[in-house]
Amino acid sequence: MPRSRRSRALVVAACALALGCVGELDAGAAGPAPPQACDPGTIGAPVPMRRLTAEQVERTVRDVLELPASEPLAVPDERLFHYRSNISSAIDVAMARGYLDFAESSASRADVSRCSSSDACLGWLLDDVGLRLFRRPLRDDERARYGALYADASTHVGATEGARWVLEAMLQSPTFLYLDEGTDEDGLLDDHALASRLALTLWGAGPDRELLDVAAAGGLSSAEDVRAQAERMLDDPRSEGGLSDFVDQWLELHRLDSTSARPDIAALGPDVLAALRSEPSAFFRDAVVGGRGLRALLTSSETPSFDALASIYGDDVVEERDGTRVLDPEWRAGILTLPGVQAALSHAESTSPTLRGYAVLAGFLCTPPGPPPAGVSVTLPPPMPGATTRERLELHFSNETCGACHRTMDGIGFAFERYDWLGRSRDHEGDREIDDTGTFALGGREITVDGAIELADHMADDAAVAQCIARQWTQYATGIPTTSATSCLVDGMARDLRGDTGLREMILAQVTSDWFRRGGEAR
Repeated sequence: MPRSRRSRALVVAACALALGCVGELDAGAAGPAPPQACDPGTIGAPVPMRRLTAEQVERTVRDVLELPASEPLAVPDERLFHYRSNISSAIDVAMARGYLDFAESSASRADVSRCSSSDACLGWLLDDVGLRLFRRPLRDDERARYGALYADASTHVGATEGARWVLEAMLQSPTFLYLDEGTDEDGLLDDHALASRLALTLWGAGPDRELLDVAAAGGLSSAEDVRAQAERMLDDPRSEGGLSDFVDQWLELHRLDSTSARPDIAALGPDVLAALRSEPSAFFRDAVVGGRGLRALLTSSETPSFDALASIYGDDVVEERDGTRVLDPEWRAGILTLPGVQAALSHAESTSPTLRGYAVLAGFLCTPPGPPPAGVSVTLPPPMPGATTRERLELHFSNETCGACHRTMDGIGFAFERYDWLGRSRDHEGDREIDDTGTFALGGREITVDGAIELADHMADDAAVAQCIARQWTQYATGIPTTSATSCLVDGMARDLRGDTGLREMILAQVTSDWFRRGGEAR
């Protein structure tokens, strides 16, 4: 049905009014800087007011309105280090239009058949949809405002269309789009704020009705209460959302989507691209749900089976069983050797030891090298006939300015040279046998490895790797960088990670900590 000019004007006005409040709400949200000593009994994560990411908005709306799919939300996210975290940029006119278009599209496809009765319709809008979108019960003034909008719209365009007006307004409200986290007198997040933070971390979406009911009953008041809900949420299929958000950003899998930079991947078709992106997240989630630790994450040769990747794995597959692909342990070991990860860290139809080495330094050791000095050319010389990628890169080593970073970065990356630009295993580059030895510093000592399998084995035993992954998860979960104030929490999470059930315990330790459960410094 064509939308009337009055309807469009009302919705735009509601959007402008709602978004106009954001600046006032956001002022001073970060609060004072936390003290430097780590005391999780008094210090909370100093999280500024965050705007939900596009993925979080899309998942929540699909879930609440029971939509099979949604059009992408055309609003960009900020990135803080590896992770999307909307904590500083204001909403401009183009972004507001993106939210408006998304709200209209979502509301137009929502099932509003129950709105033939005004009472039933308002009950659904305010006590179900509003509760789940706003992640808390609506206040009396909000109920009155949305009730009045529904009554006015119903008079002009009918009851079902009036319900869509209310949905559009709710989907553009800062209460939905932003996390306005309330705290109790003891400095802990109130139960609804904690439910929201927990769900957005573990599911990448808003809380379900069960979690909201627990929050309404005061059932998230202790670490034990939070752990019980977190256990349930990790075992729920919806944890695929939050865990995939983490892995996707941590391992830079978004690089696969660039059709301009990677036309080679695009040419393989959407099924292959989807499988390349999905397998690392599924591998990680299986490790979390199955209660496996750091060694399994970095060295396991079993992975979820995706049909579209069968030809990429080729002879590396030893066995297929119950949705699991068992791989040759001489060729594949852990998440870093999955085709999607290696393809994401390549250039179009050529490998990149530099990108691969940088990814290990930044994402697994938390020691990324800085940018090259000003005036230094980073362009490789033209390839000599028959020269390998390794031989071209080693030319950097003769230049001390370049070699200072590239010896370690490329030294790690060379260990992955037996995987081509698509992550396929290989023995040769052209007619030359591949040299995948690498020498680099790890854990304060110089190490030489013979390929990716040996590298993964070293990393699985390294305390610095465990601590870095714990830091990565903590930054993802709160959208802020870790500081010295979180050192004891990260240390404890790293110890959990190195245990047999490590990944799951690492996540549970973080979401049940006082640091996660507080809204900043106790007041």
